[in-house]
Amino acid sequence: MRVADVMSDRPVTITPDVPVSEAFRVASAFGVQHLVVTEGRFPVGVVCVRCDLADAFPRRPVSFYMTRPITIGAYETAERASRQMCERGVGALIVRGGDSGWGIATRGDLLRAGFHAGEEEGLFFCAACGTHMHVHPVPGCEWVAFCVDCWDRAGPPRIGDDLGDAD
Repeated sequence: MRVADVMSDRPVTITPDVPVSEAFRVASAFGVQHLVVTEGRFPVGVVCVRCDLADAFPRRPVSFYMTRPITIGAYETAERASRQMCERGVGALIVRGGDSGWGIATRGDLLRAGFHAGEEEGLFFCAACGTHMHVHPVPGCEWVAFCVDCWDRAGPPRIGDDLGDAD
């Protein structure tokens, strides 16, 4: 399976100066989690509304939170795309080439197309809940990853969290 077979050649795009609150609105309106940040017609970054913007200031531009795009060729294999996502700890790649010039491929795109993770499976899925969405490797470990929800649940309580009845 090639990346060109699963990629979206019409990704949802925003500009670097768009406020975080507008990025959330755009992502919600189009039902996506990853937005491609473009200057002109060229991708300069990728932002995941769940991972990158979760704790972002609503009025600040997305350029403060975007990550540089990691690219892959349209005719590379799904296995190569999966391995690159896991090695870099990202859920989306900018795809170079193809019919429209460039596009985006996400973990979800790979799975919906029937891809089954190979040796990188430990980094493709959350070790606690098994989801493939918003998964990041454990720092210093090359075989285990957790999703942002499981990371949040495993962390210490935050101010205002309900800890149950008082003693």
